[in-house]
Amino acid sequence: MSDIPQDGPEGGPIHMTSTEDVPAAPGWLEPEADKVFAKLGLPADKTQRFRDSYIDCLAGAPRSEDLDSAHDSCRMGLLSAMKAAFTLDATQWRAFEKDLEALEARLTADL
Repeated sequence: MSDIPQDGPEGGPIHMTSTEDVPAAPGWLEPEADKVFAKLGLPADKTQRFRDSYIDCLAGAPRSEDLDSAHDSCRMGLLSAMKAAFTLDATQWRAFEKDLEALEARLTADL
């Protein structure tokens, strides 16, 4: 007997579906975020968890509230965490912040 639960349709195995209630972001967001992070010139493996957390935050922003405020919180949290982990000059941080703001504006317009 198989260890796979047989509680799915017609007694078959349970399969996850794409209709699960989880936050989602548009497909273009991740590649665009990658471009923004790449401009920093930092190793991708060092920034990956920051990028992932930021995207998760944006995807989880409640649509019923002020999106700009929610996105501001995501950006400020990201910048705070990254500034604690990496040393860049003020010009680089400001350019990064502006790129994030542009990404968020596009995301808001897309919704």
